[in-house]
Formats: sequence, C-alpha cells, structure tokens
Amino acid sequence: MALADAPTSRPPTPDECDHPSPVLGVMAHEFAHYGGAVGPEGVRRTVTYYGPVIGGLPIDAWHCERCGLLRLSFPDGRQEERRLFPGPQPGLIAQPSDNAPEKVMYGMQARVSGLTESATLARRFAAEMPIAVPVFQFPQVTLPAWDVVTWALVLGLSAVSAMLLLLALFATVSYSTPSVEVPLAITAGCTFVATVVFALGVVAVRHFFPAEPLSPSIAESARGAPQLDGATRTAVAFMSLAAVGLFIAAILAVYTYATPGAEGPVFIISVLFAVIAAAVKIIDVAVRHFFPSER
Repeated sequence: MALADAPTSRPPTPDECDHPSPVLGVMAHEFAHYGGAVGPEGVRRTVTYYGPVIGGLPIDAWHCERCGLLRLSFPDGRQEERRLFPGPQPGLIAQPSDNAPEKVMYGMQARVSGLTESATLARRFAAEMPIAVPVFQFPQVTLPAWDVVTWALVLGLSAVSAMLLLLALFATVSYSTPSVEVPLAITAGCTFVATVVFALGVVAVRHFFPAEPLSPSIAESARGAPQLDGATRTAVAFMSLAAVGLFIAAILAVYTYATPGAEGPVFIISVLFAVIAAAVKIIDVAVRHFFPSER
C-alpha cells in the first residue's frame, strides 16, 4: 500500500529547477502551536516560531513552489537559503500589508512588535506626514593618544588646579578663613610635589634605563584572545582571595567599637595569599629564565 501511494516522480532540486514563478512576500508571524500542525518542513513535532520582523523591519521571503527553495533576506544584510517541501506555504509567506493578516484571517495573535508595511504605504506615510523628528546625539569627545605617564601628570596637575580654585573660593567666600583651608593647601602642595617627583623619576628611569618599545601582544599579532598560563591563573586566584580577605578585614575593623577576634587571622591569611601569589610568579619567572627548554 505504501509503494502504491508513493509518488511516481520526485520534485526537482533547486539546481535542476528553473523557478518559473517564485512567490514573493515576507515571513509570516508564527505557526500554529498545536499537535500535528503542518509547517514548512512537514508535520511539526516541536513548537517553532518564525518572526516576520527584526527591530520592526520585515524579513523578505522568496519561495519556489516547484522545488521548495526558500530564500530569506534579513534587514541586517544576511541572506539564508533552506529547502522546504514543494507546494504553497500560506502559513509561512505573507504579502506585505499594513494590517495583521494572521489575526484577521487565521485568528492568531502576533507575537512580535513592529508593523510590516509595504514600500508604497511607507512612501505615502512619508508624503502625508513630513514631520522632522529631532535626533539627539551625544557629543563625541576624542581623547588624545597619550601614554600612561602623560595621563598621570595631566591628572595630577588638574587635581592641583582644582584644589587651588577651591582654596581661592574658600579664602574669599567669608570674612574669616575657614578651617578647611589649611588641609586643602597642604593636600595641594603634597600633590604638586608628588607630581613633580614622579615626572623627575620617569625622566631618570628613561635616561639611565632605556627600553625598546613593547612588541604587539599575541592578541594583536595572532588576532586571537590572550591565553593565560597556569602560573598566572594561580597568581590571579590568590590575589583575588587576598583582596577579598583584606576587604573583609576592613569591614571587621570598622564594624564595631572594639576590634573583633577574627581581625588578626583574616588579615594574616590575606597577606599570606598575597605572598603566595608573588612567590608563584617569582618561581615561574626563575624557571623560565634558567630552564627555558623545559617550559
């Protein structure tokens, strides 16, 4: 009986078919979510959802009812092809419209937002409602390509300038000098001295210990993500534990008026984690230096 009911001729493949009259439209909203529903691939066994829009833009569909070839053109430029069963696909491809045909004709509720409209309707809307919608754009700020040393000097001098401005305002805002004037002046002076010492130190290091520019990282040269070795991962793990322990120790130190008994052990364990992380990296560098062939 199965052989008798089998078709005598198979449908042509997309390469063999000349696609005499393809059907053009947009993706339909959804397939029915009930048992035994017939979808483009045959009887549905699972729930499959086909959305017609991406961000309010329709997905153009091209389907040949003779060979079953389906071509999809997405709003972002992607194109996709798949092989469906030959014959019409009324639940899959719909004509562009300004209403919801799946709700009017089939009683199905649209599951996506946006309006699938035709090009003619869009042009008519643009002609009848020429409303200029203002587009707000944030100002673009292009930061200069400075190194870390230059940025540190700029931030230090900017902080000194801001504190000097506050000093001037506090000195003239009232008849008497406020109490915050002296600490702010001391902070500004110390910040300026630290910035100058940092700049002199950088100049000395660059003069007595010149170094060549760093080569590009493996992520830039090999165009891949950087890979951390085992020693680096171990050191990062211990440093993370040390940071968490020191944070807990700081909370214990200020949580009550009296220092709790757990303050000492937590602080010692945190420092021990930091020492282990440093020891792991030092041992790793020593092994790579003295035994390069064993790495």
